[in-house]
Amino acid sequence: MLRLATKFKPEPAAFETAVRAGFRHAELWTDATLLMQGKSLAALARQYPLGYAVHFPNRLEQPPEVLQAAVELYQALQAHALVLHASHYLRHGEALLRLDPHLQLAVENHRIDSLESWAEAYPGLALDIEHLWMYGPPQRSLGELLALLRVFFFHYGSKVLHIHLPGYLPGQPEHRPMYCSRDLVMGVWDLLAERRFEGLVVSEVNPEYQNEKELRMDVLLFELWQERRSG
Repeated sequence: MLRLATKFKPEPAAFETAVRAGFRHAELWTDATLLMQGKSLAALARQYPLGYAVHFPNRLEQPPEVLQAAVELYQALQAHALVLHASHYLRHGEALLRLDPHLQLAVENHRIDSLESWAEAYPGLALDIEHLWMYGPPQRSLGELLALLRVFFFHYGSKVLHIHLPGYLPGQPEHRPMYCSRDLVMGVWDLLAERRFEGLVVSEVNPEYQNEKELRMDVLLFELWQERRSG
């Protein structure tokens, strides 16, 4: 049921690398310039056997034509979700939904005061598990994090449309490949499998890891987990 994805700036080499590494889904990073080339970007993306989510531009102020272009790219790719930060949802959410009332808007957590208040505030969620561990209590163990997630999924799992899951460990740099934190990643996959989660689970890594070798390691880890579950 889980769908493993990578995330990248939509350039031809990045698509090629993702497919060669074994990914079948991707989240596309965008900015205003890219979105204004939406027709050619959609044509490029459709050349590859990938399912997509789209990440809304990170700059808060965006003109109406960028919102229109984001919706058109989402529609052209039949994307699973349009991921955006809370401030962007508050500024642009109503306008985006006027353009397409059926958009799956997934609001990402960053530095939040309360997991529950964040989950209650938005109709659709993009749960960034690295952010949750990184910005939570510094003494929180992996076991405590997984226990928190189990309770969270029980109460709010129906709202979760999208997952960011880099291979994070406390004290280590962010946005590393999944295989850098196997116990975290496989533990989260187990929880998501129990919930029959059908969204994308994204190995969100920095550009230095976006090469075939590093990405392939994450695909192999996912395949190993699938074998263990089926066995």
